[in-house]
Amino acid sequence: MNNITIYLIIGVAFGLLFGYRKLKASKQEFHNSIKPINNNKSKKPFPRLWRSILKERVNFYNRLTRDEKTEFERKVHIFLLNVNIQGMNTEVSHEDKILIAAGAVIPIFRFSKWNYANLKEVQLYPDKFQIPDSTKMAHGLVGWGAMEGKVMLSRKSVHQGFHDNTDNKNVVIHEFIHILDKQDGKIDGVLGNSMNDVDLMPWLHIINIKMNEIDFGTSSIRDYGAANRAEFLAVVSEFFFEKPERLRVEHPGLYNALDAFYGDKKEN
Repeated sequence: MNNITIYLIIGVAFGLLFGYRKLKASKQEFHNSIKPINNNKSKKPFPRLWRSILKERVNFYNRLTRDEKTEFERKVHIFLLNVNIQGMNTEVSHEDKILIAAGAVIPIFRFSKWNYANLKEVQLYPDKFQIPDSTKMAHGLVGWGAMEGKVMLSRKSVHQGFHDNTDNKNVVIHEFIHILDKQDGKIDGVLGNSMNDVDLMPWLHIINIKMNEIDFGTSSIRDYGAANRAEFLAVVSEFFFEKPERLRVEHPGLYNALDAFYGDKKEN
């Protein structure tokens, strides 16, 4: 074996080792980004008013078993202990807080490490608001740059999302899916470190097929899902959490892919 061959083998070995360590660190960063904070403070009794709001407004909560409801309440409580909900020219009510917390918990309810460690504040506006450095208006937005660690929501849209459970639209779930999507550093519709190499290609294949169906007008997925991969993920996740049985019947492959991701996530 000549020297060049030996150097090549050594180089490949170091490359694989570096790649493995980078992947492992990246996966650990993802898990750390959703670990619970101030968990001990959630032992306070869950207020009856909050529970009544969940019962009246949140269908996802009502589909849970009794034990699951208790766990959902605990996670809602933890979210509210760790994230400030700030009214922007509007008062923030108990109902506002519970609906926002519920919409944040729903996508990661079955994750063993569940919290949004990098999220510090939700800004609640009365209605549509102006996107920073733009003339466009929005119902919901994940902050970036100087607004990193913040989410902006329209109060009107928050309540509409939990009022109509048949339109497959929920702005809170939508924006928190974007936050979850962003945990690997990019909002791109690929849930990065939570998808292994086996999951990724079939998921990209499903995205391409379903976005084409939307473009051709042959899909029950709303049109905004064809905007890009990130919006597709958020839109179909809204569908999945609002009307899971309908999604399972009309889009079984898509349902199975989302169910595999949003199912139980055990700690490594």
